[in-house]
Amino acid sequence: MKSQNIFTLLIIVTLFLGGNFFAGCGSEMNYEAMVKDQLASGVQNDSLFLGYHFGMEREEFRDYSWQKNQDGVLTGFVDINYKIDFLKSTATMTFYPEFRDDKIVRIPVSVGYNAWAPWNEQFWPEELAKDLQEYYEREYNTEFIQVYVPEIERQALVSIEGNREIRIFKNSESTVMVDFVDLNSVETISTEESE
Repeated sequence: MKSQNIFTLLIIVTLFLGGNFFAGCGSEMNYEAMVKDQLASGVQNDSLFLGYHFGMEREEFRDYSWQKNQDGVLTGFVDINYKIDFLKSTATMTFYPEFRDDKIVRIPVSVGYNAWAPWNEQFWPEELAKDLQEYYEREYNTEFIQVYVPEIERQALVSIEGNREIRIFKNSESTVMVDFVDLNSVETISTEESE
């Protein structure tokens, strides 16, 4: 009888400790804590893609984009398009930055596979998000985690290194958003709005 009680007690303790352990492993990292931790690091990552960077002035951005248009790398000027061939199939990036004090603080990028169709599951946004995650993890030597982002009120794949945040999330039935955000600017805006 004693051994049965001890066995039952051991099972209860194991379930209790095991349950807490697995709950801790499964819980999502807090987004705000990630931001605070990375901003406190003091690391400054301003490089983005195609030579664009946080802090680039509006006039420099226009001149640079115009030259890239002339070189045949980009098309468009209000909505800039860039054909990418580094994924499993050709895709198009469409973007235009947001400025604060005439400097780039954010670049939201819409990406879609050119071969997307409702019957082509391999080109659906869910697959594209995975492909983009793998690419950017290699390109920026970073890691993405799934986390709830309050600002966009949804789950996203997020990488934060110092001030540079990259978010990847489904944007529509055929596209994914890759959002490059300068967290220093977001912090500045939040502080000013609360005053």
